Amino acid sequence: MKKVVFGLLAMFLVTNIINAQDDPEKALSKADKALAAYAQNLDPNNNEGKLKEAIELIDFAASADVNKGKVRTWQTKGEIYNALADRDLTNMIKNPDFVPQYPDAPVVAAESFLSALGVAAKKYETKDALKGLNEAAGKLNNIGNSQIKRGDYAGAFKSLETVMKVNDAVKKNGGDPVIADTDMSNHKYVVAFCASAAGNKDAAGKLFKELYESDTDEAAVYAQYFDYLYQGGNTAEAWKVFDKGQSKFPASTEILFAGINAKIVEKDYDALKQMLNKAIEAEPNNPSIYSALGNVYMSLFNEEYAKDNNSVAAKDYFDESLSYFNKAISIDASQFDAIYSIGSLYFNKAVELIKIANALPMDKESQKKYKVLTEESKGLMVTALPYFQKTEGMQPNDINTLIALSEIYARQSELEISQEFKKRLEKVRNGQDVGASYFKK
Repeated sequence: MKKVVFGLLAMFLVTNIINAQDDPEKALSKADKALAAYAQNLDPNNNEGKLKEAIELIDFAASADVNKGKVRTWQTKGEIYNALADRDLTNMIKNPDFVPQYPDAPVVAAESFLSALGVAAKKYETKDALKGLNEAAGKLNNIGNSQIKRGDYAGAFKSLETVMKVNDAVKKNGGDPVIADTDMSNHKYVVAFCASAAGNKDAAGKLFKELYESDTDEAAVYAQYFDYLYQGGNTAEAWKVFDKGQSKFPASTEILFAGINAKIVEKDYDALKQMLNKAIEAEPNNPSIYSALGNVYMSLFNEEYAKDNNSVAAKDYFDESLSYFNKAISIDASQFDAIYSIGSLYFNKAVELIKIANALPMDKESQKKYKVLTEESKGLMVTALPYFQKTEGMQPNDINTLIALSEIYARQSELEISQEFKKRLEKVRNGQDVGASYFKK
């Protein structure tokens, strides 16, 4: 019998909610009352039902045309969502590792107070909306910072960008800024960084442009804005930004590396050599810079050697490249790129010799030359092999290493081992993991 009575009571409650939602104006009043009941409870955490009820009612009420022009609608919605945000903030204080369950709550609150401000006609209405915006801004900053720590850059962008909207609205209506003028540049940079990290390039570019045009003292802005312009195809303007950044921040490696990456794309080796040597002056113990210079000279070697394998310039480029790769390894013995590149340097030279040998005519003199070239090629591959064996031990799924190993072992008539690497190569190309390294570290 008790079960029947309980079932009838549940039906009665559901009917009441439906009736309330049939009338948006009544739903607005009920939402206000539900929030008051939630807030008045000495332990709001144990009165979650009232807050949920308030959210359902206000969302319904605010969607109705009859309520959209009312300050009360948006003020109530803002207060309800501020209360929802407080639940997360309370848990974050108790537990620093707590992940907010309602990260958009302060965003909704702020947007609601902005709507209230937009239709406010009386001083007290404006005052209440501004108060709500100030409260929402504090919550947005806390949530946004927690999102950055967790790597949720899209969420952080949304939260912290809303703080800027709130700041503009509060200042416009005579209130004290929620972001101090002295902090605005830094706040905007953080928002731009989050937009960029989240893949929102246009939003990031707009903010970096604003910071750049404000003559910011943040070198990273010049590097980021350069990247945005360069990747967007506006290369002429990008290099103007780069030059201005270099002039203003001559010691900034961030701006310098942005230019280096672009020059790599352009294959402007002369400019690259100058930039990389400047980078070495700034960071003499950075192995990546030496490895990058090694790659520049390797590219120059490959081009020159293909034209003339007896060229003095080709020999010089080869020696210079090898020197820089070895320097990188001397700083950090685990430099995969440098180790692989030394193997490639010898391997590519061997392949070029094979091409030259195969293009020779069949006369006796040419065949003597053929034998000399093929023997030299084999020797180069023997020299290259230990480097590829090492990189395979470091990264067993690296495609280029597997290609080189299968080729070298085939040329050494080690067909079983060559076949093993071909099988591994096929696995990787099919998206599979080869598992353990063939050559143990």
